[in-house]
Amino acid sequence: MTRKLVVEFTKMEGAGNDFVVLDNRFLHFSSDELSDIAARMCPRRFGIGADGLLAFETADDADFRMRYVNADGSPATMCGNGARCLARFAVTSGIEGPNVSFLTDAGTYRAHVPANPDAAVRIFVPEPQRWTPNIALEEDLPEGIDAVHFIWTGTEHLVIPVDEASAAPLKAWGPQLRRDAALQPEGANVNLVATGEDPRSIIVRTYEKGVEGETLACGTGVLAAAVAASRLRGGVDGLASEPLTVQTRGGRLRVGRAETPERPDHLYLEGPARSVFRGTFEWEPT
Repeated sequence: MTRKLVVEFTKMEGAGNDFVVLDNRFLHFSSDELSDIAARMCPRRFGIGADGLLAFETADDADFRMRYVNADGSPATMCGNGARCLARFAVTSGIEGPNVSFLTDAGTYRAHVPANPDAAVRIFVPEPQRWTPNIALEEDLPEGIDAVHFIWTGTEHLVIPVDEASAAPLKAWGPQLRRDAALQPEGANVNLVATGEDPRSIIVRTYEKGVEGETLACGTGVLAAAVAASRLRGGVDGLASEPLTVQTRGGRLRVGRAETPERPDHLYLEGPARSVFRGTFEWEPT
């Protein structure tokens, strides 16, 4: 008979994007075990409830390693809000801050974690890739969409400009576009972006693959929408002159560029990251 394990976890959230966080330095769960735990514990009402699972691990060439698993148990390369949360978790777990580096399946990232637990956490990210304005999809675009743009910001994203984000039928558009044959096998998250209350702000809603629904915020989606909006407005990425404020259903984030030792115009995502509660759950390996 397999023995049940009592597993300690921390629940964290960044702009309403929430996560089950495990200190895998001591738990030593494999990738398959993390996927199984995510699929069991992330469903709302039937588990802890979260958009995904974060595993905090040791790394040889950085302060720590981040592993991220979607709520359905599928592997994921990166999560911007999760990365900010795990950077905060790392510093509170003994990693020397305020500046830390960490490995992900999407590359090496850096973060600035202020001592004030209520202050925003800033992560510096690799340059976006595979920018494809007006990408050609296999299926006809749903009525109400004029253009769809593709960009990779740690994971795959579609960016769709709309006049009014709150009124757009993301629940209907998201599943169709996310699974379009032209985007397989990875698929893509689907982001609606509209102009905000001033020229330096945008409103973003995101349908996330792996969650298979709209989340209150998506960090890599915020990055994708901000970079795409900036390029579409001026033909170039103008985030170095002044950051964009991004309003999501879960809160406000900022995307801009700042000088770091690595580069004078390092792209960053900044926003809240906080612990909600700690607890335990029982897990029995299959």
